[in-house]
Amino acid sequence: MVSLNQLVIVCLTYVAGLFIVAFAAERAALRGHGDWLLRSPLVYTLSLSIYCTAWTFYGAVGYAARSGLEYVTIYLGPSLIMVAWWWLLRRLVRIGRAQRVTSIADLISSRFGKSNLLAIVVTTMAVIGVTPYIALQLQSVTLSLSIFAVSEAPADGAVPDLGSSALWVAVGLALFTVLFGTRNLNVNERHHGVVIAVAVEAVVKLVALLAVGIFVVWGLAGGIENTLARIDASDIGQWRVDGSRWAALTILAAAAFVCLPRMFQVMVVENDDERHLQIASWAFPLYLMLMSLFVVPIAVTGLDLLPPGSNPDLFVLSLPLSEGQNGLAMLSFLGGFSSATSMVIVATLALSTMVSNHIVMPIFLAVRQGGASQSGDVRNVVILARRLSILLIIGLGYSYYRASGGSGALAAIGLISFGGVAQFLPALLGGIFWRGATRAGALSGLATGFALWMFTML
Repeated sequence: MVSLNQLVIVCLTYVAGLFIVAFAAERAALRGHGDWLLRSPLVYTLSLSIYCTAWTFYGAVGYAARSGLEYVTIYLGPSLIMVAWWWLLRRLVRIGRAQRVTSIADLISSRFGKSNLLAIVVTTMAVIGVTPYIALQLQSVTLSLSIFAVSEAPADGAVPDLGSSALWVAVGLALFTVLFGTRNLNVNERHHGVVIAVAVEAVVKLVALLAVGIFVVWGLAGGIENTLARIDASDIGQWRVDGSRWAALTILAAAAFVCLPRMFQVMVVENDDERHLQIASWAFPLYLMLMSLFVVPIAVTGLDLLPPGSNPDLFVLSLPLSEGQNGLAMLSFLGGFSSATSMVIVATLALSTMVSNHIVMPIFLAVRQGGASQSGDVRNVVILARRLSILLIIGLGYSYYRASGGSGALAAIGLISFGGVAQFLPALLGGIFWRGATRAGALSGLATGFALWMFTML
């Protein structure tokens, strides 16, 4: 039996290990050592796994249990972008390097005459749009802790209150992001320590999900043939495709893959060599395929073996625990924990850069009228602005989590954020490919789409 105290100790040890990895990477980057690893296509590809959050680790199984094979659209959209449209990503990387772009707000504004008003609108939309996604990560960690709490509680005992766990997770993530995201200012806004930590977490969550899948197929279902027979007998295995819905979800996932601030950060800002995209164009879809390989077997087996009413979002944890596989359950928890924490760290890092560059600093320089008298003065203001922005953004995610009551399927919450950030795509593509695109058109399109999104989804 895994106790909550043991779980906390393992989490703290794991986070401490990430601190060490990130710190060592930063020191190596400053000294010019380890370039073969820090700037390798392997690390770049693994950093793209920031797309795979707690939604894909936990929520994909729940999505499959509720909606059948429709969960495939969440993986299909990014895979199509990487395989068929990687030239678009290369174009973004080239523009980003040529114009020293630091965020998606910076890129969109630069394509429309360096309009700071447009950058402010994009930044505000991004912060509001990503807030539900941060809340999703906090919810996933709290739900996974509740599974261990239920298994630990006596048959006639009360389950401990875990209401404060989301708050402590949020505080810890804010601390990590502040320490490794705002230690110094880089003209290119690159964070080698954070990227290496994300790459390590990518390996952890992939190994964890594969381990649970192998256990389910060969340890519970009795092999591949029995698993396929179980799937055929289940409603999940029925190939019912609503063409318009599948197309809409696939396009939404593809748009989010390009427009999510955290994806833009790792894909464009952190890119050291555009040739890395050629390898990532097949390696990242392969990573997504491995992440989705056991989703259906886990969902079907969970529906068959676990009590009715069990939360399908947590089958990845519930199945090992129900069979007494505490070590595997602990590994699964770390996989989900990695998925959630890596997303929050990079997302808040990207958003804090946007807030400080496009909102705080213009106000500060306007108040100072003539500008700051010393470069160190500006530097301190930027660092402080980013640290406060990180606290604000994670605080908004926690507030949304509390206001929503932590209810709803994880996949449903994720789609809300996908819909929000997808509003950037027309302005992004218009600014790159359409010479007739204007700032007024971009602003009106963003405002209209964002208003409809808030009314219909948020």
